[in-house]
Amino acid sequence: MRVLLVNTNRERSPQPVIPLGLCLVASALSARGLEPDVLDLCFSRRPEVDLARSISETRPDVIGLSVRNLDNGDYLQTREYLPDAAALVRLCRALSPAPIVIGGPAVNVAPGRALEILGADYALAGEGEEAMPELLGHLSAGAGLSDLPYVCSRGGNTASLARVRDINAIPFSQAGRWIDLRRYLRWGAAYPIQTKRGCPFECIYCTYRFIEGGAHRLRSPESVADEIAEARGKWGARSFEFVDAVFDCPTDHALAVCEAIARRDLRVRLTTSNLNPAGATPELLKLMRRAGFRAVVCTPDSGSDEMLLRLRKGFTVAQVASVAAWAREAGLSVLWTFLFGGPGETEETVRETISFMETALDSRDRILCTVGLRVYPDTELARIARAEGAVAEAADLVKPTFYLSPHISAERVRELLDASSRWPQMVPLNVLQQPLVAWALRLHGALGLRGAPWLAVPIYNRLRRALGRDRAS
Repeated sequence: MRVLLVNTNRERSPQPVIPLGLCLVASALSARGLEPDVLDLCFSRRPEVDLARSISETRPDVIGLSVRNLDNGDYLQTREYLPDAAALVRLCRALSPAPIVIGGPAVNVAPGRALEILGADYALAGEGEEAMPELLGHLSAGAGLSDLPYVCSRGGNTASLARVRDINAIPFSQAGRWIDLRRYLRWGAAYPIQTKRGCPFECIYCTYRFIEGGAHRLRSPESVADEIAEARGKWGARSFEFVDAVFDCPTDHALAVCEAIARRDLRVRLTTSNLNPAGATPELLKLMRRAGFRAVVCTPDSGSDEMLLRLRKGFTVAQVASVAAWAREAGLSVLWTFLFGGPGETEETVRETISFMETALDSRDRILCTVGLRVYPDTELARIARAEGAVAEAADLVKPTFYLSPHISAERVRELLDASSRWPQMVPLNVLQQPLVAWALRLHGALGLRGAPWLAVPIYNRLRRALGRDRAS
């Protein structure tokens, strides 16, 4: 059976994202004796032409499309991605009789609805390393799919999510084997690594618990170090990003991972997009520095205890302040992310968060600000939004849908942020996704400059203000 796997994600702002899930599925199929063909459309100037050529050349028996995001999650300047993915499905349908399978994070949010919108034959719910080989085996044998509850077909739905019980049994992603990795690296992309799956936290807006489950499934720290060493040795990767739902929980596992990497003396640059104040300790942050971390992204969401409670973050402002102090002591730069406009947000709580920024954060820190929260199906935020009448009962939450507290406007939030003494260190989400920023990040990677690229935010902001441009426009 010949399989064509397609990465449909073409978003390159602020940086292109290496398709970890697709590469993991490709490696899983290869481990079972099936060598897939992989088409990466991220840098394609004519995706339809490239897809048509690939179908003509490979003549696949099955076509699998990975869909990363429903939209860009930006309340102020929303971009949808499903229409482009649907166009690719239609092209596959016109050019090949092969069954079309969709999967990936966007599909996992609502498999049945995604299947309906995109018009494919099957949608995989959960982890593709488990689901895709099983589906292909059934299709090859002409068997029914009733015993595959994580496969959604037209007119049906899934009963469960496919989950790999022992994630240490999953082959490494081997991204350099399946895609043009060097092109991503030239754009400044970091090589993605998972140390675990599952998230025990209950943030009201998040879908991780539904997709990966609420219990941790931990990788061996030595396996994590082995994968980093392989990517460095085989494909020249030097920068790595841990893309766990939360990197530092459980803390003892994060410590073990950092110790395994530090022992190897791999001389790599590490970062993580999900440092949680609930799991951070002074010991961990110091060890992270020794392992190769120079910068991290920390996601407290608010500097108001009231909002942290409403968002169900599982920690307090005092804990966040402690992490800021420990990061300074460890020599780590931090990009802090804050969400404004959640349930119960008022001008007072916004001012509390800004006061926290001004008193607890360091001048070396940077701040990513998002106004409005994306509402996803089956989340607590969806329930709250419907109860308040902010979202209609029949609203299709696969389509871009956002919540903003009725007690404050987006414009007022922006005014308060602009008036803060920390404004040079702030970057709104929509500014981060502008093409100019993407090119600046690409230049940073091409020149091999040290330090996190977002450290240049103050220069960018002062230039914008000098030119008379609104930072958040």
